[in-house]
Amino acid sequence: MFYNILKVLIFIHPICGFVFDGRFKHLVKEVTSLIQFGPPVHETKWLEQKLDHFDDNENRKWKMQYFKRNDFWKPNGPVILFIGGEAAASPGFLYGGMAYELAKETNGVIFASEHRYYGKSVPLKFNTVDDFKYLSARQSLADNAHLIRTIKLNPLYSKAKIVVIGGTYSGNLAAWMRLLYPELVDAAVASSAPVLAKKDFYEYLEKVNDVYEKYGTNDCLAKIKDKFKRYETLLESQDGIEQLKKEENICPDTDLSVPENKQTFFLTKTSEFMGEVQYGRVDDIKYRCEHFNETIESQLDVEPNLWREESQCHDYDFNRMVDYSYKNKSSFIACWTYQTCTEFGYFQSSTSSKQPFTNNIPVDYYVKLCMKAFGSEFNDTRVDNGINKVNDIYEGLHPNVTKVVFVNGDMDPWSTIGILEDVSHDAPAIIIPRASHCRDLVVSHNDEVELQEAVKHIKDLIKKWIGVGEFI
Repeated sequence: MFYNILKVLIFIHPICGFVFDGRFKHLVKEVTSLIQFGPPVHETKWLEQKLDHFDDNENRKWKMQYFKRNDFWKPNGPVILFIGGEAAASPGFLYGGMAYELAKETNGVIFASEHRYYGKSVPLKFNTVDDFKYLSARQSLADNAHLIRTIKLNPLYSKAKIVVIGGTYSGNLAAWMRLLYPELVDAAVASSAPVLAKKDFYEYLEKVNDVYEKYGTNDCLAKIKDKFKRYETLLESQDGIEQLKKEENICPDTDLSVPENKQTFFLTKTSEFMGEVQYGRVDDIKYRCEHFNETIESQLDVEPNLWREESQCHDYDFNRMVDYSYKNKSSFIACWTYQTCTEFGYFQSSTSSKQPFTNNIPVDYYVKLCMKAFGSEFNDTRVDNGINKVNDIYEGLHPNVTKVVFVNGDMDPWSTIGILEDVSHDAPAIIIPRASHCRDLVVSHNDEVELQEAVKHIKDLIKKWIGVGEFI
């Protein structure tokens, strides 16, 4: 229903959502499937946190959920912390993927934290927009710092090296933990981390264009351009709108002469191609091109169609979509959108001419979403100020860090605002050929050799930096 469009909007999105439905949410689903049947070997734990870490007069507290697994632990092993992102956390990260493998190979204890306001780690009840006030990367980083300090109070781990790992937005957090808390964090993996906050994220669709050009069939980009140009032409007249409504089963009362409704339609149609690139593999791109006019299940974890349930038609009404989606303000949709409106931007526009989807997704569309969802004060100025503050605090594409490895797949649209060149000898950038968003965090033996070799290299770097295994 309308939920689908908001998931598209925050498919920003980390992500990875900000058309970012949160790749983190996608990762959670993937790793949860790794948990084997039988007695669990992890503990679910809760840690009291301050509501506001930066106000000495704030006495309110809440409890953050986190998970622990220590059956690999041996003395002198490290602490591996998988940092939670823009979705409910999962103990699945303790059963498979890079964090699990590192813990197993280094005799480490492994933890997974949950980000405040997501999942069960809810500080406030979301009665008003003001209750979102304490939702920010800075507060989340302080939560994880408190968690690490608490872990190190245990004599078993008091001298252990600390490794943090994250993907998409939580990849940002992993790098920023090392930046802001170097005395607590010894090494970090920042996977597919869009560390540069940016309002007009036009580069996203440029990368989608490049991937279809490189890996699609010869005529695929031309077909996409023709399809979207035809949408644009039909929407220029009332007769064309009526024809489009019949072809796409759009609800009769959806007024496609309203700019925001038209833009919602274009964003929804574009997201089908965005999802294949962000989450897919090379073969997925080719398959979509070869079956261009067929309905293909999206890589996005969303309903395949935007139905209005009572009439079984597609509704692209912007106001109804936002009103419906934000009735439940505790949803990850509302929380992540709030963060994009107040911190990151990540507004995936179609303002570039180097993409095939026409120019019908303006930056202003997302700003209107912020204002409609949270109030008129969440305007351009509020968005710009938040972005500038984030880039000032965390230093954008040039953070002064060491012992952080920045990993990106060369197919990933988010890589265009990530770190693609070495920051320093001890803060390298790794680009994985034919890899999509956060692909390195959960790798199987069936994945391409380049991906498996990159993951081995990442783990070797971490082992070297913390002095374990063959690197002692």
